[in-house]
Amino acid sequence: MVMERTTCSCNECVDCCKRQPAALVAGDMERIAAFLGKSLEDAKAYFWASPGAVAMNRATGRVWRIGTITPRWDRRRKRCVFLTDEDRCSIHEVAPFGCAYFDTHMDHDEGHTRALMALDSQQTDEYQELRRSLPLADHYKPRRV
Repeated sequence: MVMERTTCSCNECVDCCKRQPAALVAGDMERIAAFLGKSLEDAKAYFWASPGAVAMNRATGRVWRIGTITPRWDRRRKRCVFLTDEDRCSIHEVAPFGCAYFDTHMDHDEGHTRALMALDSQQTDEYQELRRSLPLADHYKPRRV
C-alpha cells in the first residue's frame, strides 16, 4: 500500500503538537538523527518512551498497550521539542510516521489502516529495545486500559 504524507498545518493539526507529539515507527529515529546531523545516541535526547497505544484484538477482546517512542514535550514552551515558536515543524522533511501520515481531518477508516501499520512496526523487538534505552515520558495524555 502506498500512502501519501499529509500536508495539513491548520491550527487543529498543530494543536496536536502542543498536546502530545505523535509516535515514531521503526526507522524514524535514525532518519531524524541523520537529518539533525547527530549520532543515534545523541539524538536520543529528543525522544522518550511513551506508555504507548492501546490495542484490542476484536476477535478475542484482549486489550493491551504497545509502548511507543515519541518526541519529547517541551514543558517550558508547551509543545513538541521540534515545533518552532512560529508553529512550524523543524524536522518536517523527516517527521515521524505519526506526524507525517496522520492529520485531524482524516476519516476513521484511513486513520485505522495507518494506525495498524504503525502498530506492526512498533511491536518489533528492535523497536522495543530502542524504546527501553530512552527515559520514560513525564507528559502524556493517558487513557485507561
